[in-house]
Amino acid sequence: MTGELSEAERKRLERDRRTRQNRRGRRNPAPVPAKLTRTSAFAPKRRGIIDSNIERIFYVPGQSVVQVRGGELGSLHRDVIYALFRLKERMATLRIPNPDAPQNGTLHGVPTHFEVIEVVTTWRELLKAQGLTQHVNNLLTQKQVFQDLRQVVITIYEGNPDQIMEKLHRGRLGGRGMITGIIDTVEWDGVNLDSKVKVRFGRGVLAAFRTKNLVSLNAEVQFALKSDYAKSFWPYIDSKPTHLFIDETMLASLVDREVYGERETDSTRSQFRKDCRQAFDDMVRAGGLKEWTIELLGAGKRKIRRYHYKHALPRKIEQEQIELPFQLAV
Repeated sequence: MTGELSEAERKRLERDRRTRQNRRGRRNPAPVPAKLTRTSAFAPKRRGIIDSNIERIFYVPGQSVVQVRGGELGSLHRDVIYALFRLKERMATLRIPNPDAPQNGTLHGVPTHFEVIEVVTTWRELLKAQGLTQHVNNLLTQKQVFQDLRQVVITIYEGNPDQIMEKLHRGRLGGRGMITGIIDTVEWDGVNLDSKVKVRFGRGVLAAFRTKNLVSLNAEVQFALKSDYAKSFWPYIDSKPTHLFIDETMLASLVDREVYGERETDSTRSQFRKDCRQAFDDMVRAGGLKEWTIELLGAGKRKIRRYHYKHALPRKIEQEQIELPFQLAV
């Protein structure tokens, strides 16, 4: 025994060290798969978006490529997913028999069991986790959101997103990936607030938990946001703890737009920038950001806005740097 760490062990320890340094003292955060915080698959709107004929690729440069079939998801769907991740004490990994496995003992490569992630909660807890009024009138909306999530099938591509998009544009497969649903099944035993609700996630979520590709999201801020644009921007901003600014080109990607794309006009671009300013004001109001400013980049008519911001909660390493001079002085 040499006592030396393997490369994988060193990377894991370094990742754990960075995670500890980047903690911001969040209260009851949600451990969310990183790709679900850095995707444009959730539109900044709430109604009229599910269409079984829709099949689209949602691309965020340098971050993710997700193909969605069965509809376009929105803010309500994102909030329900994040609320489930927030209920960590209600979440468990189960090993259940595979109903498709042969019964005669001959496996032929078919697994006898498979693992699932399951959340067992109540309607009341689910509403409370989202900051919604705990009233039976909200149960039908929750049920409809689950139904939407159940019918959507997503393809999650692994690897360099920019290279994946280049291959997809050439009509190729794009690389390694997985076809899955976000949610496999939803069951409930009643329509009262304290009735039990059981939700099983799809394989993609399980894979993310297995590989620890998770980020800690400040869910208190997420559910306090009023702007749908802010709900699209905040998960990305909060999942990048060392970043101090974001360009509007990235903000546009997070809502499946291009600042100077073919679909944009002077009017729609002006409205988009207004929505961005309101979103940053909303993130300040909700306690996520302390302040923000805009910097203009470039020349001529195609200037780009860069949004500088400061988190309301300092990272652990920043807090230590603030406290150390005071302790030395004492």
